[in-house]
This record gives sequence, C-alpha cells and structure tokens, in this order.
Amino acid sequence: MGTKTITMYVSDMDAQEIAAGQAYQLTIRHPDGSTQQLDISAQNYQGLKLEGLGKVLKKRGRKPGSGTANGAAGTAGTRRRRSRSPNGDAKPARS
Repeated sequence: MGTKTITMYVSDMDAQEIAAGQAYQLTIRHPDGSTQQLDISAQNYQGLKLEGLGKVLKKRGRKPGSGTANGAAGTAGTRRRRSRSPNGDAKPARS
C-alpha cells in the first residue's frame, strides 16, 4: 500500500493555515549562533514591515546536474597541468 504525504504550512505567529505558495520563511540567527526558521503568512509579513530591510543573499554554488553533463561530454573544457622538467623548472614552450 502506498502512502501520500501532504505538506501544510501553518503560520508560527497566529497558527492559521497558509495556502501553498503563499508562505514566507524567515530565518533568524541569534547572537549565540543558533538559528530559528519561521513560517508566516503574507498578511503577517506585511504587518511586520520587513519589505526592503536587510540584504538579499545571492544563491551560491553550482546548479544541480551542471557538473555531470559537462563531465560526460568528454575532455572538452578540462585543463592540463604544465609539465615540469626533472629539476622542477617549467619546460620552455616549443617553437
């Protein structure tokens, strides 16, 4: 028998259900280093007057799957190390 998971957002401020796609998630970092994540409704978000405050963090890292597609294509885009002579100096370029 299969199972079905239903995700339902409930506001942490007033305990009312939030429609899918309408939940705001706030992450609060406390001075002791702990973090707290709050789910609030659009109405509560507007009531807090947080719009435009703080800074928007950019997404970091590589997009999922972007490294595997290039790696399977072959050696295109790979870098080669410069070969060195036995005494540790770089070999002169061929002319």
